[in-house]
Amino acid sequence: MHGGAKRGTRVRKPNDRLRVAFVLPSLVRAGAETQTVNLVNGLADRAFEKHLFVFESNMDQADRVRQPGVALHHVSRRSKFDLAPVRALARLIDEKEIDVLHCSLQIALFMGWCARRVSRRKPRLLVALHTTHNRSRREDMFDLLLFQWLMRSCNRIICVCQAQERHWQNKYAFLRGRTQVIYNGVDTEFFSPDTVSDAGAKLRRELGIAPDAVVACCIAAFRPEKGHDILLRAFARALESEVDAYLLLAGAGPRLSEIEALVTELGLNQRVEFLGIRADVRPILAAADVSVIASTAVETFSIAMLESLSMGVPVIATDIGGAGEMVFPDETGLLVPCGDPESLARAMTKMFGQPAACAAMGRKGRQLVMRQFSEEMMLSRTTDLLVEHG
Repeated sequence: MHGGAKRGTRVRKPNDRLRVAFVLPSLVRAGAETQTVNLVNGLADRAFEKHLFVFESNMDQADRVRQPGVALHHVSRRSKFDLAPVRALARLIDEKEIDVLHCSLQIALFMGWCARRVSRRKPRLLVALHTTHNRSRREDMFDLLLFQWLMRSCNRIICVCQAQERHWQNKYAFLRGRTQVIYNGVDTEFFSPDTVSDAGAKLRRELGIAPDAVVACCIAAFRPEKGHDILLRAFARALESEVDAYLLLAGAGPRLSEIEALVTELGLNQRVEFLGIRADVRPILAAADVSVIASTAVETFSIAMLESLSMGVPVIATDIGGAGEMVFPDETGLLVPCGDPESLARAMTKMFGQPAACAAMGRKGRQLVMRQFSEEMMLSRTTDLLVEHG
């Protein structure tokens, strides 16, 4: 606490743990949610009393929350206007004497801001942004009419890459001087090619893919902004070079049946494999020569990209969000314009035809992640921020 005791705050003793409530909409298997669970799990138990508050129904990653070190609170709202989660979070703030409220995503900030208004205690308020370009004009209007005003109440706004910070500061000038970049990070020991040395070859055998065939993968939910249709059209064009190549798609989502139909329409049934949701994506990455991300919106600093690079798999990615801060052309992968299947097809053809260069890019990608984007770095920087504002 800074500047002496204030109304609704707790006077902490030197050895007291900092009490932090992390607010997250759901535990769906997606980037922001995975990163928040990794963060809460990884912060030191001896320094923090950690609470994770979730208010939507999807709890797919609940088994990943490390209890009892993390207290998981789930109060699912029954409708958009259900205030039960707000009241429950306010009670949590007061009963557990929360020092810092850390919200991930804008809707979580709305929930945290409302609860803070209701609670007697007034913890410091932080928000971690995980979006850059919105999916629709409607979401832009929500930022303009609602979320920018909530951000004005925050003690700090966390951005997950420099491109995102520039985007939001250009969007709202009041954010200048109030943001801080803490890069997403991955566990480089877990996501290491050495941990699953035989799993990739095993998966290839199960799928009937020859050891010398080229394999691309895309690990992403089947949502419109992930660009699976663009990826498939680009892959079909890349196959015109008569390369022996396959595409592995992992994930689930509302567009799955539509994308399955497109695979049939393009005549790719023998070349595209749908693998569903995989709790452990390392075997897929171990089987792949290149990872492809074709997103057209939302993507900011992709966990899937970081996991791929950490596994020594180079990335072809659309130039969106902070992709250019980890994908360096001809060094760790290739960048292509958003929504351009022709450019993506050329990039895939290039990577498919240069296996030695592709492998070298993968090695450089792993070195980059270990040097700049490890989970340890993310935890250290977040610890410093929480202590500063606690």
